[in-house]
Amino acid sequence: MKRYLAAALLLAGGQPEQPATTSPDKPAGAAPATPRPASTTDTLHVADSLGRPAGVLRLQPSTQAAFQQLRDALPLRPSDAVNATDTSDAALPADGRVQRQGGLLVLRPAQGPPVTLRPVPSPDGPEGNDNTYLYWGSLPAARQWVIDVVTDEGPAVLLIDQRTGRRTQLLGAPSVSPDGQYLLSACEDVASGSNPTNLSLYRCTAAGPQLVWSRDLANWGPRAARWRDARHVVLAQAHADAGGDVQAATQLPLTYAELEILPNP
Repeated sequence: MKRYLAAALLLAGGQPEQPATTSPDKPAGAAPATPRPASTTDTLHVADSLGRPAGVLRLQPSTQAAFQQLRDALPLRPSDAVNATDTSDAALPADGRVQRQGGLLVLRPAQGPPVTLRPVPSPDGPEGNDNTYLYWGSLPAARQWVIDVVTDEGPAVLLIDQRTGRRTQLLGAPSVSPDGQYLLSACEDVASGSNPTNLSLYRCTAAGPQLVWSRDLANWGPRAARWRDARHVVLAQAHADAGGDVQAATQLPLTYAELEILPNP
């Protein structure tokens, strides 16, 4: 399975912006420098599904303390478990609408037939699967089940509408605004560049999430996103090494910025 999920929504938003934070070059052997906080003038240009300009968003400086006061929308991602060779579903809903039946993951929307997700066998032999579906959690405000899709070339995310069974493919981890109107997908891999680094915003509708804008990022990526209120999201930003060196993701410097979401026209 060659990253077909990620490619479906990889929408460029023009030339890369300057990072919301920067870090000075460091002498050889010195400890990694901590990037300066975001300036009050940082902006993010975004584009719609056709690549047309969709707005200029503001990034304001924030803090780790402000980020930690907010909560994650979902539990730990199943594929991020310490023992990555033995990943399993997050706790399944008590109402029985999501069930694990051996290798199958079965979800029962309110309307329509059940949605059955089957692992795709690897073409390299019987040792493993080319992709595996793991239940990650629920986003009640958006009426979506969240599925962690583990592929041979990196992770992806699949949403299943709890009303209709409609599927929506995402690049990254989803979170929903407190009023249930917007869903933000945050994907970050500035350490290796093997996967897209992207922010995408969706409007939550009766027909399911509808893409409002998408933006690929270069020098920083959204490690996590937590909503402060209906129009503001605090981002944990991971920064690529200023000298171009590849670092482990856990060693990348983090800063924090608040993104203001513009109302959808």
